[in-house]
Amino acid sequence: MRKLFAQNASTGNGATCYGDSGGPNFLGAGSSETRTVAATTITGDTACRSTNVDFRLDTAAARSFLASYVTLP
Repeated sequence: MRKLFAQNASTGNGATCYGDSGGPNFLGAGSSETRTVAATTITGDTACRSTNVDFRLDTAAARSFLASYVTLP
C-alpha cells in the first residue's frame, strides 16, 4: 500500500525527499521514534515541497515478500 506524506518544512512537516528511494521510514518521530521500519521510500519531488511516496511494510503482500529474506516480528 502506497502512502503519501507531506514534506513541506514551512508547514511543520518533514519527510524523505527525492533521492531517498529505498530508505527507511521509522515508526514514530522525534523523541518517540523507534528503530522499527514502518515503510520504505519510493519517491518524492525534487524540490522537497510537495509529497513523498512510501510503501508500507505491514501489509500482507509486503510481509509475504519479506518473510523469504528476514525473520519478521
